[in-house]
Amino acid sequence: MKKGGKGLFLVLEGLDGCGKSTQARALSEHLRLQGRKVRALREPGSTPPGEKVRELLLDPATGSLDPATEALLFMACRRELASRVIEPALERGEDVVLERFHPSTICYQGAGLGLGVERVEELARWTTPGLEPDLVVLLDLPLDAALARLGKERDRLEGRGEAYLERVRRAFLDWARREPRAVVVDGTLPPAEVTRRILEEVDRVLS
Repeated sequence: MKKGGKGLFLVLEGLDGCGKSTQARALSEHLRLQGRKVRALREPGSTPPGEKVRELLLDPATGSLDPATEALLFMACRRELASRVIEPALERGEDVVLERFHPSTICYQGAGLGLGVERVEELARWTTPGLEPDLVVLLDLPLDAALARLGKERDRLEGRGEAYLERVRRAFLDWARREPRAVVVDGTLPPAEVTRRILEEVDRVLS
């Protein structure tokens, strides 16, 4: 359960190129039209230190990092965002729409880099104890479609190649199958249809 308050904690997940940012904007606008206060956030980032670490993590010039170092940097950004922004917003009754949360680290570093899913899940519980989304929407997109949307300019994680990204995609699907708060939406559908399906799930949670 999320800590206190009456705000909804909603997370969008998936490979880069799946449409998270587009759908986060549509979802935030839908909630605001219902008279709800919304904080739209992204990970890593949305705090001053988080944005600086985001640049480090995603810049190809950073080069290779030890997998554990990489995971811990993501978790450090998440802890700062949770304590500084997410938890206070939920306590005030505001909704939080977040692009990426623990599932990304579980899949990109735990599965993709071989740190181990269970190890990263344990680290996640320690990082944000008691804070769980009301709903996680996984926008699933075949790898070739995701790469086509990204084009040639790719960040440090996207540049790891197709085999790595395919492991990440499959890990997302495996995670969603065992997580009762997760739903999978076909990211190949037209954006308006993706939005409609997401809003159906959110309205179900609201009701």
